Amino acid sequence: MKITEVEAIPLRVRQVDATANDGAQETVIVKICTDDGITGMGEVDASPLMVKAVLEAPSSHNWSLSIQDMLIGENPLDVERLWDKMYQGTIYTGRRGLVIHAMGAIDLALWDIAGKALGRPVFELLGGPRRDAVVPYASVHPALSTLAETKRRTQEMMEKVLEMHFRAVKLQLVYGDVYTDADIVRLVKMARRTLGDEIVFMIDVGYRWLDSKSAIWTLRQLEECNLYFVETPLRMDDLDGHARLAEAVTTRIAGAELLASRWEALDLMDRGKVDVIQPDIGRAGGLSECMRIAKLADQRGLLCTPHGWKSGLTIAAEIHFSAASPNVPFIEFMVPELWPSIIRSKLIRPEFTPEAGIIKLPKAPGLGVELNEEVARCLQWTSN
Repeated sequence: MKITEVEAIPLRVRQVDATANDGAQETVIVKICTDDGITGMGEVDASPLMVKAVLEAPSSHNWSLSIQDMLIGENPLDVERLWDKMYQGTIYTGRRGLVIHAMGAIDLALWDIAGKALGRPVFELLGGPRRDAVVPYASVHPALSTLAETKRRTQEMMEKVLEMHFRAVKLQLVYGDVYTDADIVRLVKMARRTLGDEIVFMIDVGYRWLDSKSAIWTLRQLEECNLYFVETPLRMDDLDGHARLAEAVTTRIAGAELLASRWEALDLMDRGKVDVIQPDIGRAGGLSECMRIAKLADQRGLLCTPHGWKSGLTIAAEIHFSAASPNVPFIEFMVPELWPSIIRSKLIRPEFTPEAGIIKLPKAPGLGVELNEEVARCLQWTSN
């Protein structure tokens, strides 16, 4: 079997709010076709047109090669060898950032092909299942308006996830300096009272603090809430600040949604001392690289919970990742009922829906999902 085509398909909703904290307004689907008629799909949380440009860029010299040229004619089952080939062939223009993100979408598509070709779900090819089901946490973001409205909406969302029988929830508090630290403390305490003590509760503050001292004061006020983790409290590059914060509080510190490659993950784990590493499967370099990151975390006694804020294709990748990794207890799950988006709810079939707070492992070969071609045609986006 040989690769015959690599295609990037940018998709975007018609009305985009550039001020919204909503990554599900656009995406890019990467398709890889083979001479056996098997097609694989990948996705990445990055600028769709930029990913397309990366994949279509021509070769310049031996350290700046065309990704398409490097893949055409290759055996798609050589997934990890092809990862290394792309990485070495783009080190002049890549190594981190957008090129790694584009490689991540390709890696997902290659694993999808491998599973389909062998008639097995991807998690079996990654080493076999470590659990019978995956636990998704409901990732919710109350609408930003007045503080009173945010409080009301927060309580409504907490009640809704309880009604839907989620076992874990993450409250997004990405408000910058709109609300004070004291406001954040009150919102979190109210949410915990609504949820009760049994459900696993996490928060994401979206790089809120510029220094560890500010973060320490607030997180100490929240230790009674028994938070599972606090996500992205500081700027990702502030490694020493992360370490000071981790040493000063008992709550787990989490981060890494922006990282590209295992080397950036190592910086956060070893120097930043985070307790939970959160690679986005596409952005970090695909399933191949995320399995390496999870293994490095496991060797250090750390947890790994993937970031995921795109379509059901990313959800599928998270499911296979968690299934095959011993230290991935939860996956992020955008709840379509609480964050309506056609990309999140209708782009992929079938959609994985939790039952009694869990998602059973898929049995279909590959990633186990297909593109809704009609929706994709409606959302296809060009720069013209």
